[in-house]
Amino acid sequence: MRIILTRHGETEENKNGVLQGWKHGQLSSDGKKQAKLLAKRLKDIDIDITYTSDLKRCSDTAKEIMMFHKKVCVIEEKLLRERGLGEFEGRKIGKSDWDALPGDLYTNCPSGGETFEEVWERLKLFYKQLLKKHTNETILIIGHGGAQCLLQGIIENKGLRESFDLPKLDNTAISEFEINANGVVKAIGINSVAHLD
Repeated sequence: MRIILTRHGETEENKNGVLQGWKHGQLSSDGKKQAKLLAKRLKDIDIDITYTSDLKRCSDTAKEIMMFHKKVCVIEEKLLRERGLGEFEGRKIGKSDWDALPGDLYTNCPSGGETFEEVWERLKLFYKQLLKKHTNETILIIGHGGAQCLLQGIIENKGLRESFDLPKLDNTAISEFEINANGVVKAIGINSVAHLD
């Protein structure tokens, strides 16, 4: 199995330091260019299936890629969403706002949002389902910076806390993995943005 992880193009909210969480977000002009360049980079890869977060910033990025893969099935998957940030969504939030929440980095939760532990559990569920459904296929997964970081940790058999030390994917960056029949994972490339040069 070959898994290609990527992140959506830059959004207006990314540019302005606004937290999005489960808000859809709007690709910026740079984000749209990034998505087109990513699409060109992936156009000659034989993708068997694409999974994308159902949030608009990811599905809009997916549409650019799929211009070159018109016969590939695209599944919008809610389990791939970024962390739900509840009352923090759509706002610029400082360290003091996070520090005011009870719990630590892994267990704190803005009102109406999710903890990182909850995000971790739903991404583990997604990955478990992925392994059951697919074997020797090439799978493209389009998601979000934080969620893709955790998903990479799950793929590499790391724990939640270890996964926080992994580099967060830049907008439209690619991280690629091969998983053999014995479940051994080999990283082919991490956080590559060669297409943006």
